[in-house]
Formats: sequence, C-alpha cells, structure tokens
Amino acid sequence: MATAETYVPWAKKDSYADLAPVPQDDAPNCLVPIAYDEMYRDCMDTFRALVKKGEKSERTLEVTQWIIRLNPGHYSVWKYRADTLLALQSSMTDELDLLDQLVKYHLKSYQVWQHRRTIVLALDDPSRELEFTAKALSIDEKNYHTWAYRQWVLCHFWADRSVAPDVLSAQSDERRQEVERVWTGELEYVEGLLDSDVRNNSAWNHRFFVAFESGNGGDEAGEREIRYVKEKLALSPNNPSAWNYLRGILARLSLPLSSLSPFVTPLALNTPSSMPPTEPPVSDKAELPAFLAIEFLADAAAQDAQEESRARDERETKAREAAELFRSLVEYDPIRREYWRFSAAQAERSVRPVVA
Repeated sequence: MATAETYVPWAKKDSYADLAPVPQDDAPNCLVPIAYDEMYRDCMDTFRALVKKGEKSERTLEVTQWIIRLNPGHYSVWKYRADTLLALQSSMTDELDLLDQLVKYHLKSYQVWQHRRTIVLALDDPSRELEFTAKALSIDEKNYHTWAYRQWVLCHFWADRSVAPDVLSAQSDERRQEVERVWTGELEYVEGLLDSDVRNNSAWNHRFFVAFESGNGGDEAGEREIRYVKEKLALSPNNPSAWNYLRGILARLSLPLSSLSPFVTPLALNTPSSMPPTEPPVSDKAELPAFLAIEFLADAAAQDAQEESRARDERETKAREAAELFRSLVEYDPIRREYWRFSAAQAERSVRPVVA
C-alpha cells in the first residue's frame, strides 16, 4: 500500500473523477471530532460516495480493499464488499487468497472470519478450511474466533445430524466415508495438540465438541474419552483442563463422580502403586498428591451425600468425608482457603435436619 507521502487521493484519479467524495456527517460544532488519518478519511469519503450511488463495481472492490487493510474491523465495509463480490460474480477463490493474507494479521477480528464464511458458502467448497484454520491456530492456538470458525466448517459441511433421515439414507458410501474420515481426522488433530500441550484448554474444549456435540461420536465415545483423559491425568494430575473434561463426560453420561474413585484415590493419596491394574499407570514425573484429585473426591462424597436413596447414616458419613477433604485442601491451595472452609460447612449442613 501507499504511504502518506505517495498516496494519491481517489478524486484525483481519472477513473474516479466522476465521484464527489461524501464527508462524514458529524454533528454541528462537534466537540471532540475523531482525528482520522487523512488517507483513511479519503478512502471512507470515497466509499460513502459509492454507497450513495448504490454502485457495485470493480472500483468498489478496490476502495473497500484499501479500507479493510486500514481498518479490518469495519463491518459495513466488509458487508458491502461481500454484496459487491456476489453481484459481480467475482472470483471467490481470489477473495479467499486475499483473506489468507489478511486473517493471519487480524485473527481477533470477527468481521474477517464472518467474511470468510460468506465466501466459503458462496464457493460451497470447504477443502481449504481445515488446513487454513490449523495454520491460524499454530499462530494463536487459543483464539476463540478460529476455533468457532473451524467448528462451523465441520458442522456445516460434515455434520450429518443436521441432514434429514431420508437424505442421509440416500447418501453414497463415498460421502459417508468422507464424513467418517473428516471426524476421525479431527480427533487425531486435537490429540496432536494435546500431546504438544496437555494444558491447552481450547483443545480440550474442541475435543469435547468432536466427541459429543458433533453428533458423530457414537455410543462408544464416552468409554473411549474416559480412558483417554485418564491417561492424560496419569501423566499430569494437576491439570485443571483434564479434570474439567472428565467431569463433563460424567455429567454427559449421567454417571456419579464416585464412579471414578478407584482411579482418583491413588492420585489424591500419593499412592501410585495402589492404582488398579486396569487403569493407566501413573507417570514417575507426576506431581503427587494432586490437590485437584482431592477436590474431585470431596465433590464426589458431597454428591453422594445428596442421594436420597442412601440411608441417612451413610449420607452423614459421606458428608463428613467431604468436609474433611475440603478442609484438607487449605494446605494445598491456601489462596482459596475460605472457599474450602465454606464448602466443608456446606457439606456438613447438607444432611442436617431442618429445624422448624
């Protein structure tokens, strides 16, 4: 792009001589006018002139490209540009090439991602998108806009749960194999991210989406995912992302927290040798005792204490167990000591008779 020294105003170009720039309509005697850069001001004045004429032309595309490079967050310019591209039946592949250049500099501009979505829908071709978002995530692996866009691509083009049953049954074997390949590949992709950084909460969130929310997980997904997260916790038991993932699975499957107590207890008590042989072995590098495992057992006991089907004395025992575990967390997590004391008191009160 031109610099302030080499920039030629649009009105001085022969191909724009017929356009009368339309200045921004600020309030009379504006108290604090915005100090726009002169280049940006001239571009916007020219853009307003094009909009006033309702013009959708190649020069509209030229002006809007200047503006989005200067201000990638200008939604109205993106929208008018998209409408112009569609009206002219321009090359959407060329536009996607432009976005490939722009997005990596503006990963947190939701307007850029929305425009890309519009272009991909017009092309009806997602073949570049998974590779492109993977490259974007290699720049910023926790960028919300990139993850949201990737999930939209997966759901729009490969989520069969949104397809009518009669259409789904008529799909070719080739199409069904493609869908299976894409979702299997997505699970492998996110597994690679977690192998690189087991604490990548965005990757854990995406894995849950792929395994359960996509509609392509299957009945075996729960068992597979519990095994997977156990393996990661055996390596890094103080990883809150993995514990949250485990809790999410159990909630999804309507299983009590205590169903995982045989696996969790050795991590909480620093007794890795007592881990059942059917469970993943605990890494020699695991930091034990894991206070997050203690919290898990405390929540499990508190949850059991709430079960009306249990005998009252058993519920009281569970409540005391929960309270004791919560209080022990003061030693490992003193910053939240008041919270742990509050949780202990809540557990004990949960089974006390209500006094009229």
